Amino acid sequence: MDLTELMNLHAPSLHRYAARLLCDADTARDIVQQVFIRLSQLGESKQPAPGAAKSWLYRCTHNLAVDTIRAEQRRKKLHEEHVRRKSLDQSPPSSGKLEQVLHLIDRLDEKSKSVLLLRLQEGLSYREIAQTTGLKDGHVGYLLHHAVRQLTEWLQEEDRA
Repeated sequence: MDLTELMNLHAPSLHRYAARLLCDADTARDIVQQVFIRLSQLGESKQPAPGAAKSWLYRCTHNLAVDTIRAEQRRKKLHEEHVRRKSLDQSPPSSGKLEQVLHLIDRLDEKSKSVLLLRLQEGLSYREIAQTTGLKDGHVGYLLHHAVRQLTEWLQEEDRA
């Protein structure tokens, strides 16, 4: 039996089967199309025997539908995890002091600001910061120390004002 005859004979029932599994007629149509594409790409020696074509088509449809369901579940799980992480990352409304510190961080020179953010926001170690920035470990510590000291001075000045 040639491909066109197999499609005419089995495509409607394969579509119904896939649509029931997936609860989505459009995706089922894509699955059935993929099944017949796979069948057409099989070498002569791998073609199912004439009596086994129907079971091969159903098995291939089933496997592709299950793969699609699993992929969708993984996407859904990743999306939910992303939403959960995003909600955890959003801090509660900032206090006045925190807003003040964040504003002052912007006044630091670029190296100090970068090193401070890598340490406080990203939680990197001195060594990781050094590797990221190309600085030496000791210089990272120096920059952090002076950045914190500078921020403290600026906060004290603003509090007095």
